[in-house]
Amino acid sequence: MSTHLFSRVPAEKAAADTPADRDRVVDAARAFSLLIVVVGHAFMAVVAWRNGVPKIGNLLAAYPLTQAITWILQIMPLFYFAGGAANTISWDRHLARGGEYPTWMWTRAQRLLRPLWVYLTIAGCIGGIVSVIAPTRIAAPLLFLMTQLLWFLGSYILVTALTPLFHSINKVNGALATLGLLLAVGFLDSLRLFAGWPGAIGLVNFVLVWTIPAYLGSLRARGILARYSRSFLVGVVVFNLFVNALLVKFGPWPLSLVGMPKEPITNMAPPSVVLAIHSVTLVAILSVVNGPLTRLLIRPKVWRRITGVNLVAMTLYLWHLPVLVGLVVLTHGLGWDRPTRIGVEGYPEPDGWRYGLESLGFWILFAVAVWTIVRLMWVFEHAPLPLWDSFPRSPAPRGRLATILVAVGVIGVGASMLMLSGIGLGGFPTRVVYRLGIPLNAALAMGMLVGSGALIRWAGATSTHK
Repeated sequence: MSTHLFSRVPAEKAAADTPADRDRVVDAARAFSLLIVVVGHAFMAVVAWRNGVPKIGNLLAAYPLTQAITWILQIMPLFYFAGGAANTISWDRHLARGGEYPTWMWTRAQRLLRPLWVYLTIAGCIGGIVSVIAPTRIAAPLLFLMTQLLWFLGSYILVTALTPLFHSINKVNGALATLGLLLAVGFLDSLRLFAGWPGAIGLVNFVLVWTIPAYLGSLRARGILARYSRSFLVGVVVFNLFVNALLVKFGPWPLSLVGMPKEPITNMAPPSVVLAIHSVTLVAILSVVNGPLTRLLIRPKVWRRITGVNLVAMTLYLWHLPVLVGLVVLTHGLGWDRPTRIGVEGYPEPDGWRYGLESLGFWILFAVAVWTIVRLMWVFEHAPLPLWDSFPRSPAPRGRLATILVAVGVIGVGASMLMLSGIGLGGFPTRVVYRLGIPLNAALAMGMLVGSGALIRWAGATSTHK
């Protein structure tokens, strides 16, 4: 694979080399969910500049009835579903070869974090420079977006670490385990929303909720999901939609399945029981249409595009939002702001038909800019990094100690990325932000991330060379 800057993504070769037994539907779910995330961010972002200060809003918040479309467009659970399937296949094969958990966890973290080190190095430099030359009130709203999406990587690596626990002998056990996870999520939601428990308890749902689609992915990888009848799956979809409609209608949970400005409660941060049920619904729908999707994905042109997206998945996820921020700043500097006004809720919204017309040009520029940065940076997903991918020289921990150290490292990586997601890079590296009464600093979070990643590497990478 060619890995020099601006090298072409080898989608054709990768598509042609696809094994006959590969689950193409899972790969398509991953690629499609990622593309929806990118398009959704570009579509929803509304920015108004007042006295040189950016104020960020959401198009769906400006038109509340449109929030219902998030029940179609919120397909992030499918990314975890695809990851759960891939991780299960990898773990089962690793275990069959006599491999150990620290080794396996290192191999999963190795590629997941490789492009992140490059991204945070660049983002940290940008954050530091911008924080020096621009007041915090101007820089912080946009620099917050530089790390906002790291919540996904934090929760994903924590869920990945649980893969060896995803055991199911038959479809009854699989259904009961899924129901148990849903009830646990609902119980935690009840504690924080009705029983007066601290909101911090909801952070557990960053793992529990996303474990559900990942667990369902493991059921698919082991062939258990295919044993459920189509009528049963359709019944699950109908029942879940009914339950979620009741929760939104009569409970405190909002209609939108993505975060909205000024909402006291969201379904995303922390993830709620509504989103957990939605995850099961999406997987059931995907399973119902599995046959037609499989036939579609056999077509070479379709599969080549799916393969191309998956080859650059982490690059596209990490960089599309900074590209969007940079484009907003550039168009403002050139006087090309789209017409906006401040709505009754105090957040920006489109001001007239010209907003939609000018947005077409903005989205074209965004697509070109994203394509350019992906062509430049995708190689860092595959090209070895000198320190990260080299063999550790220090004595290797063994046995249970190695497993414990990897677990500590995974928790540290997950927690540090969730912290970075919540505080951003405004005022980097000295600014302190309070979340749930806890003082947080981006530079310290990055240090914790590096240290935790090094711990996984030390305890896991060394065992691969024993």
